[in-house]
Amino acid sequence: MNEFLDAVSELSTNTFTMSMATEQMELLPVVDADVLKNSFIPSLSFSGKITPSPDIVNKEIICLGRIQDFFSAELESLQAISLKQILEKGGSKDLFIESKEQSRLFIRYKKKFYFTSPKLAESLCARIKLYGDAIYDTSVERTAFIARRLKNEPQTLTALIRTLPGSGIRKIMMLGSGHYQYIPQTIFKDVVDALQMMAKERPHCHSWKVNSFVSTVYLEFPDMGTRFQKEFQLPDHFIPGICITTSDTCDASLSAFPTWRIGDSIVEGPGILMEHNGKASIQAFPESISREILSKYSGFLKQMKHFQDLRIANPEEILSRLFGKLKIMKAVGKKRTLRLIPERSESFDGTTYRAYDLIVNLLQLPADCTLPESPAKKLRRAVYDAVFLEDKQYARR
Repeated sequence: MNEFLDAVSELSTNTFTMSMATEQMELLPVVDADVLKNSFIPSLSFSGKITPSPDIVNKEIICLGRIQDFFSAELESLQAISLKQILEKGGSKDLFIESKEQSRLFIRYKKKFYFTSPKLAESLCARIKLYGDAIYDTSVERTAFIARRLKNEPQTLTALIRTLPGSGIRKIMMLGSGHYQYIPQTIFKDVVDALQMMAKERPHCHSWKVNSFVSTVYLEFPDMGTRFQKEFQLPDHFIPGICITTSDTCDASLSAFPTWRIGDSIVEGPGILMEHNGKASIQAFPESISREILSKYSGFLKQMKHFQDLRIANPEEILSRLFGKLKIMKAVGKKRTLRLIPERSESFDGTTYRAYDLIVNLLQLPADCTLPESPAKKLRRAVYDAVFLEDKQYARR
């Protein structure tokens, strides 16, 4: 837990927001030297302009300039940032490569120079209502179109900026509207403290992941799980928990989802979402967790208790049907589904079987499948719903 809280605290420390008037923003697109030479201004020679060696231009220097210069009859000035300069300023080769090959855009605002995130295009284009594949076109033409829109329809944006620790490098991660509400990553500590008060138990940290865009932590309450097992007298140990995800770059709003862990498998239920807008209330978020998640834990186990008394005689047939009903095939793909159904059926002993056993079989599925994060999350969400299906879904047809 302490490692996770330290990680989000460091991220928050190096992040700030700032209002930017679009009419004062200068977009500086990156252009490959050979593209500029061969396509935009055929008569231009780079020899002596930046470096005598075209190879060095392509490998160690990022070429950029003002938009108007690229479309003028004669290129007045071509700016450049070298790998050496970035390293001397405290940056890295990865930052150099990202800027040259992915984000391909710099911004100057009030005489200050900013790197940009590869994902900046999504929020930048949203501000001028540009959608579709054009968002990911890193050409000078697209940047020129954006710049013209920003000049013709001026607005005040909220820039979220990260500073590279120990350097003077600043990177604009996203450009929100003037109504964007910044939610600092330190909110995790407030939520953990609130959960401790509400659950009468400090949550344990099962796992976490933090990057420049999204932070996710899986918290759980093992003592509560022990109390529930005694109360409902279930043969398996279910540990209740919460998955909390947030992002200050508009990739994800602040959200919380109920989780249950059985062995190594975690499943996720429907949760609550707080959007990045002026109506959002950070203070009310823990109250929503208490009302919509903590208070409903017992309902999950009541259902499991109920299904202990529901006998089924054809588990293989029902399992195949449930894969479709719960949209498991949509999460993991048809090929994997055709393999998983007979694999899951191997545990059936041919005698009468309880719906409870079948559901536990499904709840353990996420631990047995190696999947990328997106389909893995869909699978965790899909099998959770098996607990809340009507009895008729487990009956013979």
